[in-house]
Amino acid sequence: MSIQYFNESFENSDLYIPNQSVDLFFLDPPYFISGKSKTVDLETGMRQDWDCQWKSVDEYKNWTTSYLKLAYNQLKPTGSIYVCISWQHSPIIHAALQEVGFNIINRITWKRDKGRGSNKNWKSMHEDIFFATKDKNTWTFNIDNVKIKKDVVAPYRNADGTPKDWWVDEDGNKVRLTHPGNLWDEFCVPYWSMTEVKSYAKTKKTPQNTLIKHNTQKPKDLVKRAILASSNPGDLVCDYFSGSGTTAIASEELGRNSIVFDVNKNCIEMLKTRMQNELTRSNFNI
Repeated sequence: MSIQYFNESFENSDLYIPNQSVDLFFLDPPYFISGKSKTVDLETGMRQDWDCQWKSVDEYKNWTTSYLKLAYNQLKPTGSIYVCISWQHSPIIHAALQEVGFNIINRITWKRDKGRGSNKNWKSMHEDIFFATKDKNTWTFNIDNVKIKKDVVAPYRNADGTPKDWWVDEDGNKVRLTHPGNLWDEFCVPYWSMTEVKSYAKTKKTPQNTLIKHNTQKPKDLVKRAILASSNPGDLVCDYFSGSGTTAIASEELGRNSIVFDVNKNCIEMLKTRMQNELTRSNFNI
């Protein structure tokens, strides 16, 4: 498999990606929710304004629509797209997806363990992930690859006494496989404790690293769930907002090809470091 990584904005993706060539998009764009005092430059560690570069919500919506139009054109007729967003601007993604022609199949709620509480508000404990397709009727969805093992409350048996749709696992629990829902609460590992963060960033347990932590990184297993469900081995996965490179790493580990972009040069170093520490293959195009 191969990873292609470009230190450019998504606007230049049409130089590298032909129309109707991508099987799956997984996009985690800026959310436009943090003030200038809350964002951090990934190279210098100094505060800056990458998440609030738009002057208004309308300007942010126009920008959102522009990258979704590009993704729509580059996606294969039977391809799918996942778009992450905070609840504050979830309506913008919903409207923009429909405006450019996507069919919204579901809105996934990711329960996360991140952020601080407030004395005057409920703590934000989730983010939205939109799942949409280009075709209304046909798209890739490998349900057997993403079924979830759950404890059996009522262990029914067949007429001969054998378990009906359940078994006893290695821990002695009665379990069965069930269809996954649109509430994802399995990936709420505390952010700084994620193994992938320690792979490249300087932490107490990895003082030899020199890179700063990417403060909006998604868990690798979360991205893998989307890739497993909505693509096949050898397919092409694209991410316009690579960040620390999670989509590329997850794609490679699952036998998919990927093309990812980011305007921050330090993100390239993050991905290079993660490739060295998390992958055993070396045939990458950087």
